[in-house]
Amino acid sequence: MRFFHLADLHLGKSLYGYSLIDEGDQPFWVDRLLEAADEYRPDAVVIAGDVYDRAIPPKEAVELLDRLLTALSQRNIPVLMVAGNHDSGPRLAFASDLLEREGVYIAGECQKELPQVTLEDEHGPVTFWLMPYLFPAAVRFALGREDLITYNQAVHVLLDAQPVDTTRRNVLVAHQFVTAGGAEPEQDGSETAVGGVGQVDADAFDAFDYVALGHIHAAQRVGRETVRYGGSPLPYSFSEVGQHKGLTLVELGEKGQVDVQLIELPALHRMRQVKGTLEELLTLGTEDASLREDYLRAVLTDVQMPPRTMERLRAVYPNLMEVARELPQAAQRAAGRTSQVKERPLEDLFRTFYTHQAGEIPDQAQEELAAFAAQQARQGALPELRRGESADKDTLALVDFALRRFGEEEQVCDPKN
Repeated sequence: MRFFHLADLHLGKSLYGYSLIDEGDQPFWVDRLLEAADEYRPDAVVIAGDVYDRAIPPKEAVELLDRLLTALSQRNIPVLMVAGNHDSGPRLAFASDLLEREGVYIAGECQKELPQVTLEDEHGPVTFWLMPYLFPAAVRFALGREDLITYNQAVHVLLDAQPVDTTRRNVLVAHQFVTAGGAEPEQDGSETAVGGVGQVDADAFDAFDYVALGHIHAAQRVGRETVRYGGSPLPYSFSEVGQHKGLTLVELGEKGQVDVQLIELPALHRMRQVKGTLEELLTLGTEDASLREDYLRAVLTDVQMPPRTMERLRAVYPNLMEVARELPQAAQRAAGRTSQVKERPLEDLFRTFYTHQAGEIPDQAQEELAAFAAQQARQGALPELRRGESADKDTLALVDFALRRFGEEEQVCDPKN
């Protein structure tokens, strides 16, 4: 039995204002997936949740999923799909009874007995169990168990209640935050899982020959080799650059024989990071034309921010998504050690920051404005520290002080604006 393990498609996702459907990235990936299906001829395709990027997906995302499912159905390849935490289970499972006739099986919500699909090969039956993303409350309701509090308890009890025949081959499709003995999987900045929240230990899956997981974007094992995250098909943040992106090919032989292979799929746009001073990056972009097609993160190492930085970078890098700064070590030391920051007066921090950024010390007016802002912050009055109407009043007080102070010397604000 050979099947593709996919997860975290996030159809309809945008990155830094770039729609991955409008820019062609996700449609391009769908085409490459279908080519891989023609090449490897899987017996099934598993999609382990986060099919869409949000609960109410844009119509373009729905149309793209429709195209994918239709193409796989035309190839007589069954699809086994569960809802993730980004999906709306009821919406994803719409018309699921009708779709089953075309070999598309969808589990949208937690049920007392998990949906199961049995496929046959030369070694006999393989049963796929479909467990969508679940909260403990959903399991409490499904099983009538008010004592289930944690995710780990809920998943253990729910799976223990399933009539799994362990003498046969079983595959679980799930979308949860799974750990192994407390060790968390590799994560990155695009995921919302926070350490300790929603953890399910991998020993809950001991009855299954293979566990196809979604939720974490890096393809990896969790504990044993056959409990695996499929990973997202494309990088969805710059922290994912360098991870395997594509699909996981799983082959089940006789009971106990499982082979796993990671298949890379090309992307329409690579995500890359370039680092250097502004002048170095402008020169690099001129010399390497391929960078104009990539989604880029530029890390500037200039001690002072040059004028018109974004304008000049975008002229060379049309697909520039993010600009960050990384100061040389000497400049970092000059700005003061991080461990000492909390011990320094706010006025001193402002003076150091301003001198570092502007290359000159602040004048008297700027010092007075910084002193007023520092006083407000110490009183807990700045809008970052307070909410509601009081924050608006404090903002106006700060602006009023600045206008009165600078207005004594020169006009700095047009009243019409």
